[in-house]
Amino acid sequence: MFPCRISRLILHSGKIDFRKQWNGLLQEARRLGFDPYAGEMVVFVKRDKTQLRAICGDEKGLYLFSRRFEGGSLKFLFSDSQTSITEAELALWFEGAQFSIHRHVKSWR
Repeated sequence: MFPCRISRLILHSGKIDFRKQWNGLLQEARRLGFDPYAGEMVVFVKRDKTQLRAICGDEKGLYLFSRRFEGGSLKFLFSDSQTSITEAELALWFEGAQFSIHRHVKSWR
């Protein structure tokens, strides 16, 4: 689904200014200890849970994905401000699905 190779996906639901663009979100990701150019995608969730912004990169540049949900907000249960999620879960959120994660199943190799 995403054009960049993702090695780790982090959902950050802490306080973030959603007026920030490319450089501001890259700086926030690096401040949190993540490197989007190394394959780590950081997904920022707006405080009222009506918007998602994801940032990742590769050797050619930076990708910024954004989704605004009209007429409602996302409903998910996380106790931490930073949670590791899978690419499939992120794809469901970008589609607007609402679900809660009880446990992660180990991927088959």
